[in-house]
Amino acid sequence: MKQYCYVIVNNAGHSWPAITTAQGDGARDPKVPTLQQLLHEGWAPVRETPMGGGTSQLAHSLILLERADKPRSGRAPRQPK
Repeated sequence: MKQYCYVIVNNAGHSWPAITTAQGDGARDPKVPTLQQLLHEGWAPVRETPMGGGTSQLAHSLILLERADKPRSGRAPRQPK
């Protein structure tokens, strides 16, 4: 099963998660943009919206990322005693 995550990125290089169906791997370093960290964790871009700006100097884009679900251990679950 695949996991999906949406990230917003702007033309100033900042990015942050918009909507996520799965938590990433641990705490995020606030000095590193979210998109860069997610790509490092194995997320891959699927599609993105064109950058658009409104009345601001900044333009934003929405990026959909996906990755394969982490494989589970081959061992059977422990039975309660």
